[in-house]
Amino acid sequence: MKLNRCYIENFGRLSDFSYDFTEGCNVICRENGWGKSTLAAFLKAMLYGFDTKKEPGAFERERKLYKPWQGGTYGGELDFEADGVEY
Repeated sequence: MKLNRCYIENFGRLSDFSYDFTEGCNVICRENGWGKSTLAAFLKAMLYGFDTKKEPGAFERERKLYKPWQGGTYGGELDFEADGVEY
């Protein structure tokens, strides 16, 4: 699988954010509090959904943790390729 592009409308502190992945290793080196972990959580949520299996209440805690800071609803897109097919 290859990630091509992501757009985050609202997820945690990230809003109206887009990132185009390049070939090879992509490194995001930003200051503390920028949203690197939030970006990783967004990618995980897009591919696997919010955590529902670890323990009771995990789903609600994760949704609350990444609730959009600016208000509004969660939103975003992830473009990726798998086996030569783009999704």
